Amino acid sequence: MAEFFELSTPRHMLEKARRDFEELSQDTNTNNIFDFFVTAYHIVDYVKALKTVAPDDINALYEEPDFRRCKYICNKSKHRTLEKGDDEFVTYRRPSAALGEFTLGESALGLGRAYFIIDDAEQVDILDLGRRIISRWEAFFETNSIE
Repeated sequence: MAEFFELSTPRHMLEKARRDFEELSQDTNTNNIFDFFVTAYHIVDYVKALKTVAPDDINALYEEPDFRRCKYICNKSKHRTLEKGDDEFVTYRRPSAALGEFTLGESALGLGRAYFIIDDAEQVDILDLGRRIISRWEAFFETNSIE
């Protein structure tokens, strides 16, 4: 009998994250942000299920600043409130310069809508963060021989 859920390995989830990121890159909106960051954050559940990667290696990955940001976006979008002790970041959306969405002081002509997360004084574009998350997962898979 065929498996009901075809997303059954860490590699399947990484490929889904890549597809989600492609959609996010083509149309940066809250639905695509949600899909990408929820998938990217939960790849770890599939990695843990392998029982071949040391918990300390997984924990170290998730302590990296980009994964803390990924966790924040994932949990804030899914749950709307965070648990005590979770990182709290500022997020904002720059409206596009399209008629009807232009806000004086927030948009410059010719700039499209963009989403950002602010970690201390660092402003991080959501697309840049997504690229780094995918790259980091790829390196993690290679280092840990995850097929």
